[in-house]
Amino acid sequence: MGTPVRVHPFFWVVGLLLGLRGDPDLAMMLIWLVALFVSILVHEMGHAFMVRYYGGQPWVTLYGFGGLCSYQPLRRGPWSSIFVSLAGPGAGFLLVALVLAGAHGAGHAVQYEQKFGFLPFPGLNYGQIQSNELRLLIFYLIHINYFWGLLNLVPLYPLDGGQISRELFMMGNPQDGIRQSLWLSVFTGAGIAVLAITQWDQVYMALMFGYLAFMSWRTLQAYSGRGGFGGGFGGRGW
Repeated sequence: MGTPVRVHPFFWVVGLLLGLRGDPDLAMMLIWLVALFVSILVHEMGHAFMVRYYGGQPWVTLYGFGGLCSYQPLRRGPWSSIFVSLAGPGAGFLLVALVLAGAHGAGHAVQYEQKFGFLPFPGLNYGQIQSNELRLLIFYLIHINYFWGLLNLVPLYPLDGGQISRELFMMGNPQDGIRQSLWLSVFTGAGIAVLAITQWDQVYMALMFGYLAFMSWRTLQAYSGRGGFGGGFGGRGW
């Protein structure tokens, strides 16, 4: 589709490690890797599509811990950056909608359950799908794209939500917007980490968000010392 895509070998290594649950067989691991690859590629191509819409030339890299859509700065104002950030999760949500629509068209009722006590989560009665491989593929595609799409909208660096909050803060306060967005990132990451460990029993999520909160704190300290960010490229990724 006109966008260069590079897949780093460690993408597959980390994908295999993430898929090691219980006693997985080869078929399950292959289906997991296919779903992971498609999901992250769709997410990054959502960013890339919007970059190209604004006249940029993106390139996509899938690496050990996710993906990155890189491009030269668009210089078209904050709303272009916000829409580029939204396009990644939006593409994932669109994929979920297409999967659910296809399953519904095949006679499977769409249903919802609550995650973490408040989050509506779409799904199907997977037991009605006779093919175990198809059931796993649909399950992974829905869960990866919906769950990680929502997580990417959290106002926490370097997630898409962190990029969006930075642009919004900069629109309201050009002098101190970046610092404000970093403070929001610190408190958001720390808050989710506490909830994950105390309320949701999600140790991995607590470690991940705690680490991102710490990195936002480090970035805030560096920003305060230098007076700004450096770098000549834009990027959106997981």
